[in-house]
Amino acid sequence: MIRLDDHPGCETATAPRVRTRRRLLGALAAGSIAPAAIAQQSWPSRPVTLLCWSAPGSPVDVYARVMAKLLAAELGQPFVVENRVGASGLIMMNTLVKAAPNGYTIAAATTTLATLFGEPAASFKPEDLAPIARSQLDPYALVVHSSTPFRNLDEFVAFGRKKPEYLSVGGPFAMSSHRVAWELFSETAKIRTTWIPYPGGGPALTAIAGGQVEAVATNPGNVKAFVAAGKVRVLAVSSQQRLEDFPGVPTYRERGWDVVRYQWRGLIARAGTPAPIIERLAAAVQRVQQGPEWRAYLRQESQLDGFQGPEAFRAQIAQDRQEIDALKKRLGL
Repeated sequence: MIRLDDHPGCETATAPRVRTRRRLLGALAAGSIAPAAIAQQSWPSRPVTLLCWSAPGSPVDVYARVMAKLLAAELGQPFVVENRVGASGLIMMNTLVKAAPNGYTIAAATTTLATLFGEPAASFKPEDLAPIARSQLDPYALVVHSSTPFRNLDEFVAFGRKKPEYLSVGGPFAMSSHRVAWELFSETAKIRTTWIPYPGGGPALTAIAGGQVEAVATNPGNVKAFVAAGKVRVLAVSSQQRLEDFPGVPTYRERGWDVVRYQWRGLIARAGTPAPIIERLAAAVQRVQQGPEWRAYLRQESQLDGFQGPEAFRAQIAQDRQEIDALKKRLGL
């Protein structure tokens, strides 16, 4: 039998891989390496499912598809986005925690995750999750349809005080980070509105563009095309400073309301996923976020880069959960 590594001229790029495979097989036969360890070293050897809890076209869906494309190129296997919409994200989360902890089912998540832990229908808790990486930060915005009389935030607040619960404000889900941020502003501004839930940011944008609701609490980058078309107006943003793409739009703080909040988006897995796989995924996310395609995506969507590795991301989620639980209790949500 001819051995590849003994054959003249066969010291090619494939030869090191062959020798590595032989060493692994030999070690496995000797019992010194467990099969699970070999599986981790070969991950990913097949397509990875990337779950998304929001409808196609929503900001987190767009993020998931951009990240899926970049990770597929980086790791050499397809990352397939699968939308599991419903119950304010609980359907997707319950699906994730029931999946095998092998790195082949992961999920795109947002700050809304921190609002879900205490929900009655949640079958998961923070210990059931393995944070991979936080990717970006995105402020919130109050957007009104162009048919409304509101030209600025002060007019909206004045009307809201005059007619409590008359105004309808739409946004993702019955419970979400968008709603918590909006209710926090409403409490600060001393107004009451009626929250209209949609199955994701995409449907909420469709509703405001069609004039089905007076206002939405969404992310400002999502409405640039609608602003350009004259369908909507952005009254305020929740960022620390004005946004480059909306130089004429004031922050809440500028108008006298001390509300500064950002939504994050990132990737999570089920607890028990081997640490080497989590680390490889996090490193891959960090690498692709240094590339031109990611930077172009951030510019296009008016978002900020906000990479965090697994441990920093875990601490972020814990901090958000503590803060949002207190807010929900105070606001009666």
